[in-house]
Amino acid sequence: MSPTSLSLCIGQYSDDAYSGFSHIAFNLETMALTSQHNVSGINNPSYLAHTDRGWYAISEQSQQEGAALYFLRDPFEEVCRQPLEGDHPCHVAISECQTRLGVAHYGSGSFEVYTLAPTGEIRQRQARFQNEGQGHHSTRQRGPHGHQIVFVPQSNQVMTVDLGLDTLNFYQLNKDSVTQQQTLKLPAGSGPRHAVFSNDGQFGFILCELDETLGVIEKQTNGRWQLTSIQPAFPTHSKGEAAGAIKLSSDQRYIYLSGRHQSIISWFDITSPNSPNYQGFVETAGSFPRDITLSKDGHWLVVANQNSNNLVLFSVDKKTGQPTLAKVMLTLPKPVCVVFD
Repeated sequence: MSPTSLSLCIGQYSDDAYSGFSHIAFNLETMALTSQHNVSGINNPSYLAHTDRGWYAISEQSQQEGAALYFLRDPFEEVCRQPLEGDHPCHVAISECQTRLGVAHYGSGSFEVYTLAPTGEIRQRQARFQNEGQGHHSTRQRGPHGHQIVFVPQSNQVMTVDLGLDTLNFYQLNKDSVTQQQTLKLPAGSGPRHAVFSNDGQFGFILCELDETLGVIEKQTNGRWQLTSIQPAFPTHSKGEAAGAIKLSSDQRYIYLSGRHQSIISWFDITSPNSPNYQGFVETAGSFPRDITLSKDGHWLVVANQNSNNLVLFSVDKKTGQPTLAKVMLTLPKPVCVVFD
């Protein structure tokens, strides 16, 4: 049975008039907003993660300015915060078993992994990875830029995504140690941004920001990863070096990609994982879609349009994957991340 309402949090960039993130509830029968709660006190909470134990939010600023990781429980009360060793954290992720948390730092090109208590509190740092070097792009890759950290499903591997170096690094997380296993180099100047994995942990789908391509990696029988295909992410549009988000449908039939420069969402059929099949695109009813998310039942897609300051709801045909504009949900300052409860 499909839900009659949606509730989600929206990460936002701060300005002089507003600081914090928002939580909303939306009635799907009336297509009306039923509640909106502003969670203040966190500067630039640009990425969020949710478990049944609470919410995690990063404060995207330099280490000197106070970059930190926050853990909050309903009704969004701060339980603890962890100062971070790195500049401008931009992504946070939780492991499948909810025992570890990872943070990616764009500014310093570094990554951190923390252990979590059974009740969700941040315990201690298990590892820190610092990348060095520069990439091919003369202005966008002058140094390492950590953009995402991902716990690989059905394994104790973690993958880090470095936009500045065109690399994916894989680490083995043991109870008391961490071992680097592999560095996978992507095409020069591609600028990998975000990735999603199939539920069995055998395939990864990589969205590259700078050359706006979609890559597929596959785990080989020896446990190492290999790039098996790459193609344009937005094949009918001109490039703008600004691919945004990538999300996987719950039935694992489709992946959805946001093009910030083009203000579109494209989608691909991944029934054959090594050969994603482009299906089409929709415009986002706004500008610069930095993030997207799909409801657990797969019937709804929400888009955060950063530059037009709006949140937009699409219905999804689960058979074809086609999103259809349903409603501009609300206007709010600089939405950059959307996460369902």
